[in-house]
Amino acid sequence: MSSPAVAIPDLQRRPRVWRRRRFWLALCVAALLVLPPVLFECAARLLPYPNGALRDPIPSTVVLDRAGRPLAAFTAPDGAWCLPRPAQGYGRWLPQAVVAIEDARFRAHAGVDWCAVANALWQDLRARRVVRGASTITMQLQRLRQPHARSWWSKAMEALRARQIELALGKDAILAEWLERAPFGGNVVGAGAAAWRWFGVAPDALSLAQAALIAGLPQRPEYLRPDRHPERAHERRDRVLVRLHELCVIDAHELELALAEPVILAGGAPPAPEEIGALALLSDAARAHPGALTTALDLGVQRSAHAMLSSRLAALRSSGVDAGAAAVLDLQAGTWQALVSVGGPAWLDLTRTPRSTGSALKPFIYAGAFARGIATPASPLADDPAGWAGWAPVDYDHAWRGRCSAAEALRDSRNLPAMHLLEQFGVPRCAALMEAFGLTGMSAQAARSGLALAIGGAEADVRALAAAYGGLALGGRRLQPRLLSDQAPAANGPALLPAAACWAVLRALCERERTAACCPAAAGLEPAWKTGTSSGHRDAWCVAVTPRLCVAVWLGTTRGPGTPALVGGEAAAPLALALLAATDGGGPSWPVVDMGAAAGPPPSVVEAPLVITNPPSGVEVITDPDALAGRGRLALACHGGGEGMRWWFVDGAPLAAVAAGQPVWWTAHAGRHQLRVVDQGGQAAVAVVVVR
Repeated sequence: MSSPAVAIPDLQRRPRVWRRRRFWLALCVAALLVLPPVLFECAARLLPYPNGALRDPIPSTVVLDRAGRPLAAFTAPDGAWCLPRPAQGYGRWLPQAVVAIEDARFRAHAGVDWCAVANALWQDLRARRVVRGASTITMQLQRLRQPHARSWWSKAMEALRARQIELALGKDAILAEWLERAPFGGNVVGAGAAAWRWFGVAPDALSLAQAALIAGLPQRPEYLRPDRHPERAHERRDRVLVRLHELCVIDAHELELALAEPVILAGGAPPAPEEIGALALLSDAARAHPGALTTALDLGVQRSAHAMLSSRLAALRSSGVDAGAAAVLDLQAGTWQALVSVGGPAWLDLTRTPRSTGSALKPFIYAGAFARGIATPASPLADDPAGWAGWAPVDYDHAWRGRCSAAEALRDSRNLPAMHLLEQFGVPRCAALMEAFGLTGMSAQAARSGLALAIGGAEADVRALAAAYGGLALGGRRLQPRLLSDQAPAANGPALLPAAACWAVLRALCERERTAACCPAAAGLEPAWKTGTSSGHRDAWCVAVTPRLCVAVWLGTTRGPGTPALVGGEAAAPLALALLAATDGGGPSWPVVDMGAAAGPPPSVVEAPLVITNPPSGVEVITDPDALAGRGRLALACHGGGEGMRWWFVDGAPLAAVAAGQPVWWTAHAGRHQLRVVDQGGQAAVAVVVVR
């Protein structure tokens, strides 16, 4: 009987089964290794990036003087001090220091450093706690764009968004944005603001040691804040420097020098604008120009002017004088060196506040009279009692000189000679001349005050008066000073007066003995200076000018009655001359002129300069927001010119033909426009305005 059959395993099939299993296992492992990166890359390329994360930080403003020194700083609406990305960049050291301490493989990875992620995971698993992070600069940028709570999911999304950022931006742009957004202690946001806050310089001017200190702050901004924890900040700085050396960015000698450099902070933020008498001025500039704003002001001159004006006000405060303003104008450059406002409401810029001028406008009357041939500096003028329609003006001393030369009458500010000259020259003609020099609104004021224009019947502000006197110093041309350094210099206009007439006036006002009696320090400069005192003693003026600089000072009361202390020659003149002596480096004085030889027909503009006064050239006009279709009606006005008709044109197209003095209405629309008016004699005036 045969035995039953026994199944024998197919030994030949086993190797094939194991090979098949190994193949599928390898395939699964490969899929596990390849599929996540592929899916990650697909997601990064296909998913949209959130638009809300692309908003730029709200910038604050730092106002700089002509040499780049900070004048003032203003925080952003959210309280942060954050400056836009500097146009000149972040310099040599700061970007390298940030990369060295934050993300040494920044230039090698594509947004996520997977090697660093693997090392961090291994160390965290071994320690059973988080001991190391793996955030790259790009991942940190995403977190700065969209702050969020820390979690595994948020980290994964952060990595995804970092890859998207890398696809959209280059490495330099990513690093620049990180430097713009990173926190650097307190309310300081961005490396540009940090450089100014901690060291008082632009980021491209940081030394190696300073850049290393700033680069180390974002890791723990408050813990390492250098003004509160200098030892910690110093230690962190040294760690950054050592890291730079380890990465061969700096050599041993550079490391040694940087480690030895002391940490000297700038002593806080730039001066508060009220500390230099420029709160309203710089606040307006900051609102209009957020970011780093460079002005033509000089910090040293601004500080000196503020200190001297404040000291003068303190000495006069018991007399009721509570406010003052001063302006220092560089005539050759056509820029303001200082604009100081002290007293009054904080929001009010007193350098732009019109006040009664007293006798400060008399030089323009004399200059016009000299140019027209009505008088010369040597001409005898009557200083006797006189009256007009029941009005009998008197001088400050209530005395009469009888006869005096025109130069003497101007220097001693005699009222009756000036009014006689004004009457002969013509009030409308003189007002138009003043407007041509930049004293806007004079024609309308002169129409009300008449001959009182010579003795305080009109108002002007400190800036306008300084610029007008500067025009006299430049030989009779209008001066349009610049406040911002990036403004194009305004070209000097046509001759408003013969230079000889202007210099004759200024020489009459620059007697050395008179100056020495008021301010000995200024006598050597031989400045021309004129004072003014308003009726009621509410305003005291002095404008002092050399061929190089013009200083205008106003002192007054902003509330209550006037005070006897407000006399131009006693209150304002010593301050104006002292400020001029402290600022002017000296040089040639006024040319000597022979007005007898120079007398003759003046430039036609003296007869009646044709000027568009409303709107003046260069302004931005905001129309009535309630007007239909965004349009509003504007009244156009001009002063001066000959008799007869006025033809108005807008952008070359005829608008209206009216008699002199008649109003013209223009239905304005948004954009840049050229207004032109021509009189019957062929004179023309042009104004370029922007309407919005």
